[in-house]
Amino acid sequence: MVIKHFDQQVQQVNEFFVSGQVKESYTLAKALLVDESFAAHAAFAMIQQHVALLEANGYANMPSTTNDTVKQSVERTDGSYPERDVLAAYIGSQDEAQFGQVVDELLAGSIEAQANAYYTMAEYFVLAEEPDKAMVQYAEAINLQPNTALYWGAFAQFINRVEASPYLALRLIEEAIQLDSMNPRWHYIQGNILFQLVAATKNLSYLPALEEAWQKAKKRCSAKQIALKVDLAKSEDLLAQWKKQML
Repeated sequence: MVIKHFDQQVQQVNEFFVSGQVKESYTLAKALLVDESFAAHAAFAMIQQHVALLEANGYANMPSTTNDTVKQSVERTDGSYPERDVLAAYIGSQDEAQFGQVVDELLAGSIEAQANAYYTMAEYFVLAEEPDKAMVQYAEAINLQPNTALYWGAFAQFINRVEASPYLALRLIEEAIQLDSMNPRWHYIQGNILFQLVAATKNLSYLPALEEAWQKAKKRCSAKQIALKVDLAKSEDLLAQWKKQML
């Protein structure tokens, strides 16, 4: 009975992960490893490797959300967010002195303002094609404001675009979705990350969660989010082409 119970838990570790519930997968895997009676199970080494992979991608050091209620930003029809307005103003003016002054003022402000400053700098380094610096700034933003979905989601989108680590990106986007499940952008990004995993690993187990994520994104799009709808349609076309080649 004990072996059967462990078999079910090992299966659940995998099912959680391929469905995008990566926090639950990691937590359950960790719990299995501290159970002394699991050490003799055939899947012990595999679960060890699973935990090691996730911890190598920062799972053990992620900031935790709190019970505080934070009003989440609503994406504008052009895909922008109010928190990005400082950078948008700089792009329009190319006034580096003014940009630096505004960022310094944010850094000297409240915790919310400081997090916005780090997010702004992250987005700036993305444009400057300095990904290592961008990653550090995104991490600071989620550490300061772990209840803000935008910072998790933007970090996940960045990781996905530079094809750094889909395992880290999945963890980040899951948090954004849990904080703001009605934002179609986060579901779209989750689907993109799962697509990257499918293409890289040829593991078709990710496909159901991938397609579900994009369906959720489509259902949540407002009539005015034309650009996001177009991106979704393009992504679905790419997936259809990939299926024809692989299946």
